Amino acid sequence: MRNKLIILSFALIFSGAALAQDGSDNSQEAQISIYPNPAVEFIMVQFDEEFSNAEFELNSMIGNKLQIKPEEMGRGKYKIPVKDLATGYYFLIVKDEGKRFKKAYKFLKR
Repeated sequence: MRNKLIILSFALIFSGAALAQDGSDNSQEAQISIYPNPAVEFIMVQFDEEFSNAEFELNSMIGNKLQIKPEEMGRGKYKIPVKDLATGYYFLIVKDEGKRFKKAYKFLKR
């Protein structure tokens, strides 16, 4: 399992694409902004549409799951502290089971 996560991580890095697992055939995809990138103290996550049960998961480049405490800043906007993370690339996975949405976003922590 760990080897699969490492391979997946490298595939995402070199392809420059985000991992999407949307379950439906809709051509319309949720718009999610993650900024600033690169980040120093925090990243902001903003949804263009309503996610009622949004969940976040943070993984290091080698697939280690890290603890995060997202702070809701308003409707569809979250602040995630990254100040204590080591410098490097990370994957933030945004998921909503109700909408059958799951997507990974790569960002750099400086």
